[in-house]
Amino acid sequence: MRTDHEELCGTSYGSFCLNGGICYMIPTVSSPFCRCIENYTGARCEEVLLPSIKSQTKGDLFAVFLASVVLLGVLVIGTFYFLCRRAAVTRRSPSECGASLVETTRSNGCNSECV
Repeated sequence: MRTDHEELCGTSYGSFCLNGGICYMIPTVSSPFCRCIENYTGARCEEVLLPSIKSQTKGDLFAVFLASVVLLGVLVIGTFYFLCRRAAVTRRSPSECGASLVETTRSNGCNSECV
């Protein structure tokens, strides 16, 4: 934000500010100063300002948390499904089931029914 007592630097300070910073002079002060653009800081805008976790919005953090929970849930369900399908390969043959429509429960918690 520019104030009334500061002026743009002359051509003699054309490359004083780095990375797109704008050079200003205050008539009562002998040295120039820079107004840096976004993501730069320092006396001459020479340092890159890295975003910190504090600058993240709560919504962004919640979205990352929610995505992590969903991914973990899919992995758990997928693992359980894979283990149940693998156990179902060893089902009894239809001749062993006879007329019984009762489902049997295996020790791993997966249901195996006669087809």
